Amino acid sequence: MKEQQARRPHVYELDPLRAVTAWSVVAVHVLAGTILLNQSNVGVEVQNALVVAMHFTREVFIFVTAFALVYVYYGKPFATRRFWARRSIGVLLPYCIWSVVYVWVNIPGQSPATFIKTAIVDILTGNASYQLYYILLTLQFYIILPLFLLFLKRVAHHPWKVLSISFVIQVVLYYADYRWLQQGTVASSGFWQIVAGFQDRFVLVYQFYFVLGGFTALYFQQIRSFLLRYGWIAACLMVAALAVLWLHFVLQIRVYQESIGYATSVLQPVMVFYSLAVILFALWLACRWASHRYREGGPRGHRIWQVLSDASFGVYLIHVLLLTAILKWVVPAMPTVWPVAIRVILTWLMTVGSATAVSVTLLHIPVLSRLVGREHSVRREALQQVGEEKPGQRPQHAETIPSTRLVEQVIQRSTFAQERSEVGNG
Repeated sequence: MKEQQARRPHVYELDPLRAVTAWSVVAVHVLAGTILLNQSNVGVEVQNALVVAMHFTREVFIFVTAFALVYVYYGKPFATRRFWARRSIGVLLPYCIWSVVYVWVNIPGQSPATFIKTAIVDILTGNASYQLYYILLTLQFYIILPLFLLFLKRVAHHPWKVLSISFVIQVVLYYADYRWLQQGTVASSGFWQIVAGFQDRFVLVYQFYFVLGGFTALYFQQIRSFLLRYGWIAACLMVAALAVLWLHFVLQIRVYQESIGYATSVLQPVMVFYSLAVILFALWLACRWASHRYREGGPRGHRIWQVLSDASFGVYLIHVLLLTAILKWVVPAMPTVWPVAIRVILTWLMTVGSATAVSVTLLHIPVLSRLVGREHSVRREALQQVGEEKPGQRPQHAETIPSTRLVEQVIQRSTFAQERSEVGNG
């Protein structure tokens, strides 16, 4: 009975955010992996400018992760054992399996003892493949989630003050990291070299985006209403932020003569402003889509987006294997007379298409669906049908903030449906 009362409606807006951000992760890696196709410095600079523009993915995934977890668990008793049992199967198990796969593929011919040692170290550090660091971020957030929920409960009535302080801290943190940790005498010292090597997988480095996601979950109905009414503000901010980002990039490489690698760093102050603009713009688009409901109860194409959302974790885990093969065998076979842009787009389409196809296929295979962090889809749908609430029944929210409610949508879904893939992947 208590579980029935705790159920909250499904947030349709998160489904396209997860799927599109996973595809954007693939785009970053495709752009970086095909840089050498360019035969001119201008081509290299243009493609790196696109890389910089796609460097919002980890921040968006962090935002989505915090949103989903706070939405599901805020104001409810936190069952630690159940929470970790669920995440161990849905996140930790596929992470470990794919880490072992990447170690086996990337470093062939190791002795069994060396292989086991390498696999253990890479699982602990996220170094089995260059995209897997984010899983460590997610696991760290899982660990501190009970404290984060308590923090939100204490400051829930002061969103603007808390977000402003958090934003300033994020800018200062990125500035210090960019100016002193990524270059200069500090960066060359032994201890700080180690810190720099693992800085992208430390949860507090991205504290603002976790706080932003948490508050968005608490005040989502107000935020959604604002975006639907004043979406043009989000669009204008997005255009302005992109223009500033590219101007900054040009100044870095042309005026300040900084290296491409330094100019394309994710951890630099301008990315705090740009990523926030992307989050607002993407959320506005998702809210616009979700606001148009149809007879079946959800937005147009919502079932497709739910499948793609379910598959997004698998896309994140698998795509590097497929991209490596495509870069090795397919891209060199493409006619050199084709424009670089065409070859890059085709590479992205092949990688995204194959990774999505594999992930969706695994979703429908018992046991193997665990490789992409999901329960077999047939069983999952049966559980959702059993837990479906009656039409018109409103979920009981665990706690109501004055003038603020946790998201209230028309269609009621079970808690199981809302807990899908809090992992962002990026």
